[in-house]
Amino acid sequence: MSEETRNSSEKDVLSDLFAGNHPRGDVIFAGTHCGSSHHQERADLPSQQQGMLHVLQNGTMRVLFEGREKVILDRPGVVLFGCPLPHDIETPEGGASMVCANLDFPDIGLSPAKLGLPEYLVLPFDELPGLGTITDQLFSESQGAQPGQRTAINLLVDLLLLMVLRHCQAKNLVRPGILAAMRDPRIARVVGELHQKPGENWSVERQAEIAGMSRASFAARFRDLLGTSPGDFLQTIRLDLALGLLRDGKRLQAVAGQVGYRSTTALARAIQQRHKVSPRELHADSSAENSAFQSAV
Repeated sequence: MSEETRNSSEKDVLSDLFAGNHPRGDVIFAGTHCGSSHHQERADLPSQQQGMLHVLQNGTMRVLFEGREKVILDRPGVVLFGCPLPHDIETPEGGASMVCANLDFPDIGLSPAKLGLPEYLVLPFDELPGLGTITDQLFSESQGAQPGQRTAINLLVDLLLLMVLRHCQAKNLVRPGILAAMRDPRIARVVGELHQKPGENWSVERQAEIAGMSRASFAARFRDLLGTSPGDFLQTIRLDLALGLLRDGKRLQAVAGQVGYRSTTALARAIQQRHKVSPRELHADSSAENSAFQSAV
């Protein structure tokens, strides 16, 4: 493997992944929070695609689970939820300046579980240097009434989330998953290659060679960091990509070759098992959407 190819594959795996379909914030509260508010799983998305971010600018915030106090944040910071864990937010009578946002993760690619996010994490800003500009602008936007305010706030939440994820990765505050894999350049190199070229013939031996490790050491290290085997991880990438291509109206035969499946029957069966939907149903949905669009035009 040439040094140029190696440097390219190590360049920025997380940015490559985020370029496809990254998590998005949707602000549900911005201002002075007084008293108590309850937060739980939403009905509009499957639970595995949901998270939440509470950002505290000043004051004190308590997070209670089932009425039992668990967390106190008494200085500026964030509480990140990697799942829709029911909880209550309580602030004192004088209130606290806060932004609360739902986090929507794509159904293919970067779910909280695949990233390796914990159920929840408390991070004071003095432990995350360099966020002042983002958070200052976030709260400035939340207090004004400028055109495009909601869009600006949501984009700032997206950026803040990326910075928090970067910190979690660097400090190893994550479970096994993609973020944990980024801590080992050898495994990150392979993860990047698999995402860039999922249709190629990826034996474990070839992956180990790219990592510069023995087959046994590579397989063990991969499972330790990602919580799954190299083969299962590759299949997830392929099936996620296949689902997205079929949704876009691509034919099953063309998709199979693109994602490394020789048999359309095997691919259709695998998609049905993992995503609980058949290629036929995806094509029907795609055709209906295209017809509706053409009618509108």
